[in-house]
Amino acid sequence: MKVKRLKINSFRGIGNLILEFDETDPTVLIGINGAGKSSILDCLAVLLSHFVAEIQDSTGTGRFSNDPYITEKQKITRRFFRQEDIANGAPKTHNEITISLQQQDVSWFLSLSKIKERPKGADVRELEGICFRIKSQLQDNPEFNLPLPVYYPVNREFCDDIPQKAPKQYWSKRVEVFDQALMGARISFNSFFEWFKELEDIENELRLDNSEHRDRQLEAVRQAIASLLPGFSNLRVRRSPLRMTVMKQNQELIIDQLSDGEKGLLAMIADLARRLAIANPSLTDPLQGRGVVLIDEIDLHLHPKWQCRIIGDLKRTFPNCQFIVTTHSPQVIAEVKCENIYHLEVTSEGVIARHPNQSFGGDTNRIMEDLMGVNTSSEDVCKS
Repeated sequence: MKVKRLKINSFRGIGNLILEFDETDPTVLIGINGAGKSSILDCLAVLLSHFVAEIQDSTGTGRFSNDPYITEKQKITRRFFRQEDIANGAPKTHNEITISLQQQDVSWFLSLSKIKERPKGADVRELEGICFRIKSQLQDNPEFNLPLPVYYPVNREFCDDIPQKAPKQYWSKRVEVFDQALMGARISFNSFFEWFKELEDIENELRLDNSEHRDRQLEAVRQAIASLLPGFSNLRVRRSPLRMTVMKQNQELIIDQLSDGEKGLLAMIADLARRLAIANPSLTDPLQGRGVVLIDEIDLHLHPKWQCRIIGDLKRTFPNCQFIVTTHSPQVIAEVKCENIYHLEVTSEGVIARHPNQSFGGDTNRIMEDLMGVNTSSEDVCKS
């Protein structure tokens, strides 16, 4: 699965905008606050949520008919536009997405009108067709690999809700992969904790007979953390009291002892690796799984040294995922080719998107001046 095109009409502060996305390299959205970067990610998440809902829905109830472990919470996967999403002065918003999936292009649109008699509109026939095929493949082959769309908003740290007693059995794996994936909600540490502890208990039991045994899904999480967080290793669950710890430079720390930047990156990496492991049961290396990953403010809480690495590290660790991200960081921008950057600008004609003339390998001061409108030599900037 890859996003190829997004057509936006009268969505929040954006009038008319068409974006073409690179299917191989990450796409980076830049611009001043209010230019529409987060709005684009939100629009993509709403549209992609209908893919998730179609895959989960085999009976019209929003869930697999033969899965007894579905919770009411998991059924809430299909998102819609809201009245406040309609641009000021516009009668409706109309937004269309085109993705490539299973060697074909699939398009669908969603609209919302201020007219009460017929507020919602949609054409998801192509989407329903491809999703019916995927569901049939999944029924014929339980090991069938699922494409994964997921959205990480600004508040992507783990929720502070670690259970203080032994967790219950986690939800059905094939459905859990989509749980809260596109809702723009904070990552649930409780859900991750339950999943990790359950598999770690089984792994430890099997290692009594075979000391070399490692759980494939847990190893995917461990490898992803080691790849993107150098010096971090051995994520594990401790008992009495229940807590999750990680080794940092040979020192064992509780997750809450990490910095905000470390916790935010760890949360995102662990969640994405877990979802890919669940979605791709037949892959020896689940990190090779395919998906679309939306990340708002990818530079959040990261030291400039980490900002320089983050795009390349994500691409190297998850090579078959398409990343669409936003940033305010010149360090991030300097690591991306100009054809993979959309500079959003608010003009008298509305929001426009253009590719900058230069970015990759550029001087950060030059990027701040040319792309971000910052006078790096002014006294006010220096004082701040």
